[in-house]
Order: sequence, then C-alpha cells, then structure tokens
Amino acid sequence: MGPQYKFLKNVLKAGMLCSVAGMMMGNQSCQEQPAAQRELKRIVEMSKMTSPAITLPQGGTFDFQYVANQQVYAVLQNSDHFALRYGTPVVPVKTSGVETKALRVSQNDSQMLKVSALNNGVSEKPQYSKEAECLINLPNARIGGSVNAFEMIGGVGVQIGFNAAGPIDVSGLTGLGFDIQWAQLDLSMMATHPLTAGLLSAANVNAKQTKTNVKFTLNVGAFSVGPSAYYQTPLAKVTEKALISGVNGLYDGLKAKEEWYSRVLMDHDTDLVILGGKNVGTQVGDQFNIYNELYYWEGDPCASKYYGGAATNPVASIEIYSVGDEISFGKVISQTDENPVLGAKVKILKLAPETTAQSSK
Repeated sequence: MGPQYKFLKNVLKAGMLCSVAGMMMGNQSCQEQPAAQRELKRIVEMSKMTSPAITLPQGGTFDFQYVANQQVYAVLQNSDHFALRYGTPVVPVKTSGVETKALRVSQNDSQMLKVSALNNGVSEKPQYSKEAECLINLPNARIGGSVNAFEMIGGVGVQIGFNAAGPIDVSGLTGLGFDIQWAQLDLSMMATHPLTAGLLSAANVNAKQTKTNVKFTLNVGAFSVGPSAYYQTPLAKVTEKALISGVNGLYDGLKAKEEWYSRVLMDHDTDLVILGGKNVGTQVGDQFNIYNELYYWEGDPCASKYYGGAATNPVASIEIYSVGDEISFGKVISQTDENPVLGAKVKILKLAPETTAQSSK
C-alpha cells in the first residue's frame, strides 16, 4: 500500500470527521434555538350552538343540538387558546336588605386574596368604580354557532340527517339498523363582543373538510332513547374534529384582530390582583402593563349602550409573583402619578420563559 494511498485515506478520514462534527454542531445549534413564544389563553363564555333535530326512520327525532353543545364545551375546555368561564367573578349579595358586591372565586384563590389583603393592610372585600364595574365581569368574547348540515350516507338510498334545504326525508327507509359509510357536516362559529355583540371573529367548516369514512351500523332504536348512544359511534369523532377546526379558526381571527387582555380585579396598594391565573397559563415572572381607559357610553355608565374604551399609555406595570386558579398577584414595578382603577385593562408587557416543569413535558 503506497504512501499516496495512505495520504488519500487520511484526507478522506479527516473529511468524514469534519462532516460528522459539522452535523453535530448543526444539531446543537438547532437544539439551542429559542423556544416558541408563550401565549396566554383568552377568557371566553359559551352561548349556544344551534342545530335542527335529525328525523329518524320509523318516526321520532334525535336532538343533535344537545350533543353539539355538549361537545363544544369539551373542545373549549381542552383548547390551547381559550379558557372557558362558567360564571362572573363579581356577584351581587344582599345582607340585611342592603346589596353589596362579593367575589366568586375558588377556595384556593379566596385564601390567597385574604393573605394578600392582610400583608398589604387593605380590605379583602372589593370596592368598585361604577364606570369599570360591569367590565370586570366580561369575558374577552362570547362564542356561539350553528350546525348548518349533518349527513349520514350509506348504501343506495340511505341518507339520514339534514342539510341546507332542511331535514332529509327518511320516509322510504325501512328497518332499525342502517350501514353508514360516510358522515359529513357543515358548521359556522362566531366570537362576539360581550357588550356590543359585534362580530370579533368567524369561522366556517364545510362538508368537504369534514367528510369521513365511518363504517358503522346506525341503531335507530338506541338513538331514539337519548344521546348516550351517539357518543359510542364514530359520529362523535367527526363532530369533535369539526368543532376543533371551528374553535381554532375563531382563535386565528381573534388573534389577528385584538391582542390578549384582562382586567384588574382588586388593588392591594403596591400589589394588584388581575383576572387570569393557571386557567389562562399565567406564570411567575410575567409582566403586564395596566391601562386606565376612557369609556364611551351612550348614557349612564354600565346602564346604556357601550361604544368602547381607549387608552394611550400605561399607568403602571406589574410583575407576577403568585398565580392562583383564576387570578394572579402582581407587584407594581413602575407607576405614573395616576393610580390603576379596578377594571383597568391589563395587557402583556413581557412573558417569562416556559418553566422547567412545563418545558420538560
């Protein structure tokens, strides 16, 4: 084996080592890329999904609206973009005939409020300004929608459900069991402003997007009894998939139109309590700007048509040091001569990186 061969062999070996090293460095640089920016969930309330009933062969109907509403709640609960709220955080309470306000929060949040109030020498009971009081209880949006068509298609002549023209005629179908090959539905969803009812975002999922090969036997007798049989069929997966697409479409529209925001719930002097805790993904170290808005009403505040609010500059900034179930506690890190009011708008200044526990999932 000559010296030229040995030289060439060493050159090739060195080249391979360099290539491997380059690949390893490349992988390392990929691993060191910063993680995607965190996002906080938007607090929403669910109004209603509307839908016609399904006319069943041999008579009777199936309440498809009921199952659509049941499923959309589950979709919102599991969403990465929305935090579903079932009740307002501030409620009226009558004591000896006198109406006052009280907080409706979890037991854990209530205990945290007591500790914060004690540490800051303030009352744990809320005191509200009339102009902002009704805004504290508002979600970012109300979500609703309608199922416009839902069709189950089997062999020759087997079609059950409804479409844009109305209920599908099933009078020619005989028997109690039908082999269903395909299922498809069309639905529309919308997010509206909780006070003005103005449209914030809309999404439509059509039959072409949802058409699914289901291959199951529809037991009409079981369907006529109640919705439990529905959840045991592949149809439930079809509607769930469509609702997830609709909810994600709403989020895309909302994100493009309006940045995330929340409200100041309570003022503990150098600390502020804001709406949104673990439910929206708030973490210790998150920073927020606080804005005292000018509200535009047709007449009396909170008792007339609302046209919106606006604010140019923040009056304070806070950094979160404690996170509850649905509220968070922030230390004031900067403030102007103007004090934040209860109900003031809260916007993101800077979100902390993912915690080790979350990033390791």
